[in-house]
Amino acid sequence: MFRDGPRPRPPPHIGTVHGDVLGPMGLTPSGLEVREVEVLRLLADGLDTTEIAQKLSYSERTIKNIISGMTNRLGLRNRAHAVAFALRSGTL
Repeated sequence: MFRDGPRPRPPPHIGTVHGDVLGPMGLTPSGLEVREVEVLRLLADGLDTTEIAQKLSYSERTIKNIISGMTNRLGLRNRAHAVAFALRSGTL
C-alpha cells in the first residue's frame, strides 16, 4: 500500500505496451530485465553475490555484471539503491 492508500491500477494500455514492446525485449514495465528482477529479489532477501550465483546457476562475475549494468544504466548508486528503486517502481 502507498502512504495514502492502495496502489492505483495502471491504465489498460500499459498491459498492451508490456506485451507488445517490453515483453519481447525481456523488459519489465520498470525497464528492468527479467534476470535483473530475479537478482534484485534475492538481494532484497539478503543474499550475497555468491549465494545469488548459486541460486540462479550463474557465475559470481555474471551476477556482478548484472548488478553493475543495471545500476549504471539507471543511475543508481549501489545495491541498496537498486532494491529501493525496484520497490518504488512496484517491481518487487
